[in-house]
Amino acid sequence: MITVFPDSNILVSALIGSARSAPVVLVDWLAGSRAATLITGRCCIQEVEKNFARKLPQAQPLWQQFVIASGIRIVPCPRRSIAGIDAKDTAIVAAAVSAAATHFVTGDKRLLAEMRAAKSKLPQALTPREMLETLLAPSARWWKSRSARRHAL
Repeated sequence: MITVFPDSNILVSALIGSARSAPVVLVDWLAGSRAATLITGRCCIQEVEKNFARKLPQAQPLWQQFVIASGIRIVPCPRRSIAGIDAKDTAIVAAAVSAAATHFVTGDKRLLAEMRAAKSKLPQALTPREMLETLLAPSARWWKSRSARRHAL
């Protein structure tokens, strides 16, 4: 089973982004999926809440509804260092590792680069668009093979 861990920037974008943006489509699809689990760290939730309280307080009630409706599982953020990961992001990455996430989704280019270059075993780090492509790839292959069989008949 696929376990997807969205970073706080993805959660914010999923809530306030345009309806067709990759974060919105991704989180919306994952929230209703039986093929994948949506999971994030308590530290990500707290970061989103802090940012909304400071920059967009009117979004807080919608955020609370979103957290409940999405069914996102929230896990602790252990404080431990991870080689190659900036200290400000280690708790988030450690939460994903502790939760056995298979994929980590972020829009943070620096964090993506660090996770991709890290020597330790980490979840696959992807942008929202890359995660959507990963999720849709088996369906696309299935559709192409089915379509090819139909045309062969």
